[in-house]
Amino acid sequence: MADLKQTRTHFGHAMRSHFQFDPSYIPLNHGAFGTYPKPVKDRLHYYQNLSESRPDDFFRFRLAQFLDPARGAIADFLGVDTGECVFLPNATTGINTVLRSLVFQKGDVIVHFSTIYGACEKTVEYLKETTPVDSAQIPLNYPIGDDDVVFRFQDKIRTLKTEGRRARVAIFDTVSSLPGVRVPWERLVEACRDEGTLSLVDGAHGIGHIQLHLGKVQPDFFVSNCHK
Repeated sequence: MADLKQTRTHFGHAMRSHFQFDPSYIPLNHGAFGTYPKPVKDRLHYYQNLSESRPDDFFRFRLAQFLDPARGAIADFLGVDTGECVFLPNATTGINTVLRSLVFQKGDVIVHFSTIYGACEKTVEYLKETTPVDSAQIPLNYPIGDDDVVFRFQDKIRTLKTEGRRARVAIFDTVSSLPGVRVPWERLVEACRDEGTLSLVDGAHGIGHIQLHLGKVQPDFFVSNCHK
């Protein structure tokens, strides 16, 4: 089994030694099709070998014993209780799980920005076709400042209220995909709390990218990926 204790490496080119990239390959899009560090690969193969050697025993009894410490590790990193963390295949699955678990009523609205990730927007469109919920998109044309983003967000929610509708849940990113911009998600969570709207944060580009402090910000729902 690999030794997981590693000397801290400064961010930047020195990090490349921890990955398996071809020397002639320059990775510019790690978010779409990235890879994992060598110690993670070694640990992955360790668990795969355990599974292949005693599959029934592994899935029935041992898997849960491995998952709980892993949940505890990510919970500590995010500053939340272990009981608040669950593992899913990816962030998009998390967005779908939350949205499809809500019971929508007539007048409910899902609020999101024009920079929403495409797969998440398709889920919103599906829910509009199959439930009473509607959606409201807030256009963002960069460059634009954080104050303006928050103002447009609050204004949209308040406008919906004057129309007799309710912003039931709002979806927004930590870092949007297109364009790749850090979103003032902390302030948006606070705005949701003030307006009585559920906050659903798409943090696919979150863990390992920016400081999150979820225990302090306390969004209603937060999903992320650990491989980016």
